[in-house]
Amino acid sequence: MTRLSMLAALLLAVGLAGQASASAWAESKPHSPAAATAPRISEAQARSIAFRHGLVHIEEIALADWRWEIAGRAQGGVEVTLDLNAYDGSVIGGAAAP
Repeated sequence: MTRLSMLAALLLAVGLAGQASASAWAESKPHSPAAATAPRISEAQARSIAFRHGLVHIEEIALADWRWEIAGRAQGGVEVTLDLNAYDGSVIGGAAAP
């Protein structure tokens, strides 16, 4: 298995593991804007977390409701998307492009 395919497999596994925790967390998140609090994870912190998870270049980052949506590239130019919980920085989804 090449290093690139190992990285893609790792990112996919992290994303799948995050899906289960994301659904549990989604049930407990505030449902009204009044109950919501400002995200504790800044854009700079979200970028740092993305780099620690294998991205080497971030092409797009956006705060959408309660998560940071990050699109970028991993080593070798592999396209990767990563979603982070904006309140605690945990990975809640992500995948390498085929």
